[in-house]
Amino acid sequence: MLAALPVDQQRPEMDILYVTDRSEVGRSERGPEYGYGRATSMNFGTATVSLDPKPSWDELVKLCGQGEDYCAFGLDMTKVEEVGKVELTPYSLMVVDGQLKRTPESQADLEKEKAKFIELVKSRLDKCAQKDLYLYVHGFNNSFYDAVARSAILWHSIGRQGVFMAYTWPAGYGGPFGYFYDRESGEFTIFHLREMIKVLVEVPGLERLHIIAHSRGTDVATTALRELNIGLRSQGKKVQEALKLETLMLAAPDLDLEVFSQRFWLENLGAAAKRTVVYFSSEDEAIGLSNWLFGSKTRIGTLSQIPFSPQQVKLIEQMPQIQLVECKVKGFASSHAYVFGNPAAMSDVVAVLRDRKDVGAANGRPLESHGNGTWLLTNEYFANIGKPEP
Repeated sequence: MLAALPVDQQRPEMDILYVTDRSEVGRSERGPEYGYGRATSMNFGTATVSLDPKPSWDELVKLCGQGEDYCAFGLDMTKVEEVGKVELTPYSLMVVDGQLKRTPESQADLEKEKAKFIELVKSRLDKCAQKDLYLYVHGFNNSFYDAVARSAILWHSIGRQGVFMAYTWPAGYGGPFGYFYDRESGEFTIFHLREMIKVLVEVPGLERLHIIAHSRGTDVATTALRELNIGLRSQGKKVQEALKLETLMLAAPDLDLEVFSQRFWLENLGAAAKRTVVYFSSEDEAIGLSNWLFGSKTRIGTLSQIPFSPQQVKLIEQMPQIQLVECKVKGFASSHAYVFGNPAAMSDVVAVLRDRKDVGAANGRPLESHGNGTWLLTNEYFANIGKPEP
């Protein structure tokens, strides 16, 4: 896939689109620097990620096709170019007949920046044979760099197909109370993410949207989608069709199980994406801590700790588009980053995002059925490829 990319894209550097409501904390040689503060604007642009040591394009293509002669690369964000900014403050509003509306000036600015954003995304899509956009929403204690770097890794792993975008919200406060700050920042950003998705699906040429959310970002993403789901259904629209939502991936979700059940079943959010894939692990230490902090019965990220009733199993089996995958994988990453660090888990992520495959060895995703509507992913993933299902 890398070898088949257009000539003007055959370069080791990776350009990742970004949208952020982090406050700018200064400027450096590479461009604007964004911190964990909450901004009154949404900034968007391009961040360039370089490899260290820097290979030639031919060397990189060769290395990516090999299981041997492995070469590790560091990642460096070498350039950040801000293309536009949407200001969202009370000063842009006025009262008309008792209703708040944008002033004519702010509305004109909004339309101008919206056009810039659409053109930025369209210009990238126009170069792609695959008209897919992949949107990554990070989790707790992540910096702007963390979000962009993981987006670059994911994009490279799927053969640099389509367009990749990092949505990076004001997380990374740090310290013993950092989780609580980040949690409230997640609530702050929902409005921005929701409005951005509404514009994103207007981009000409976009055929499929994939949303990949990790950790605390799963609550951010699903809440924004919940609000869109309610609005679109009230208009009599088919949500999956209106959002062009091919995949919703929830990796190590920091999301209360009862909240998840309410949203995905009672509010029918499970029908918003053509395919919803949830990766969870009983050994996820960060989710275990979150359970303790908030007194949850369990969070969806440790779903394996809860037995399903026969009624629940029947419901899950009747909605095959919701794929619940237990990850019993070892090595290569922390207990909370296993989805993106373990080779077996990442291979399944690639099969879902790049190839849009469903579960089952016959589909190229050799997961074992638990027999209760959920699936098992282990380090034996590669050994199981090509084996018939029992």
